[in-house]
Amino acid sequence: MGVLLQSLGFGLAVAFMLVGVAGIIIPIIPGTLLVWVTAVVYAWATDFEIITWPLVVLFTLVALVTGIADIWLPLLGAQKTGASKRAMFLGVVGGIIGTFILPIIGTIIGYGLGILLGEYQKMRDLKLAWRASIGGMAGWGVATIVQLGGALFMLVVFVVRVLTA
Repeated sequence: MGVLLQSLGFGLAVAFMLVGVAGIIIPIIPGTLLVWVTAVVYAWATDFEIITWPLVVLFTLVALVTGIADIWLPLLGAQKTGASKRAMFLGVVGGIIGTFILPIIGTIIGYGLGILLGEYQKMRDLKLAWRASIGGMAGWGVATIVQLGGALFMLVVFVVRVLTA
């Protein structure tokens, strides 16, 4: 019974982690958070014998840095291409509004349009506004890659650790 229960728990944990990875690509589910929570719950359920405290700490650090990458990387990308603070603020507002208007891709579209509008209002130069908007969108793409990398790292380490324990 113990081996069967462990196998089922491991299978369920991997399934949840794969849903989390998919949630990064299709942003409906907080993907990085789901991968991390699954690893922590598994560690707790197995009394931290397989997924140890040091691994939980490592997973927590990875999840923190990569999980919020979609906040700081788009802003950094927009800033590096010349967006003003006002344009970045309007990008965040646009992203929030876009989320409700067109779930999944509306967040990204709203963010880009918010930066474009904010920068155009300030500079009255569509080329500069477009450049800042593209920088923000590129930051969003890089953030997705960073989150995917963090989630896959946690998933692979988790699977290897459980299978070799």
